[in-house]
Amino acid sequence: MAAALMSACAPDAPPSGATPPTSEHSVGDPLQSLPKNYKLEFENDHVKVVRVHYDAASTLPEHIHPAGSTVFIYLNENEKVIFTHALTGGEAPLIRPPVKPGGVRFATSHEEHHIMENPSPTPSDFIRVLVKTDSVDLGPAVRRRVALSEQEYSNKQLRITRPPFQAGRPLELKPSDFPSLIVAWPSGRHHWFDAGAPVSIATDAPDTAGFVRIEMLTPPLK
Repeated sequence: MAAALMSACAPDAPPSGATPPTSEHSVGDPLQSLPKNYKLEFENDHVKVVRVHYDAASTLPEHIHPAGSTVFIYLNENEKVIFTHALTGGEAPLIRPPVKPGGVRFATSHEEHHIMENPSPTPSDFIRVLVKTDSVDLGPAVRRRVALSEQEYSNKQLRITRPPFQAGRPLELKPSDFPSLIVAWPSGRHHWFDAGAPVSIATDAPDTAGFVRIEMLTPPLK
């Protein structure tokens, strides 16, 4: 799980062969309607990587997230976030429980229309990875949290691992048979590796506490 690390504010440059970042251009797309909170950092045929920020004690108006599989990598500690879904009248709000830096969540869902409220005294920052590959009929309601103590989680669509590293020495991994995205936390710095590519990432950034690698086990949907 490797990646050339860059400043937390500046995303990695798109690697060779990647398509330029694009937006969904749909009504309610938060990349368009909430640009201070949702920033597209990288996109190719396999993934769409968005950096998300919720201010402390804030509310965001209704916006839309597309259906599909999503991996969330949390970058800071936060007590809770509340989502009220606009298309499910009468349904109780969904409460995201406390998260810690390096925590990971995998979820599949239908298209979501919701309002976000962060009642916590701390902001919430995370990387949102929409997986654009074949979901092999995982279903629209898979929910899986990957604790900091878990080194691996996998399903038919992807594999999430936490590679060990030693600060000051490059993180070097054997090439994978599958393309992968590597995210450092708590910075959120990330890099894409094609299948078979060697992995080497500098680990001398003082804020690097760990890495999360997402390997894409299925081909992109056409």
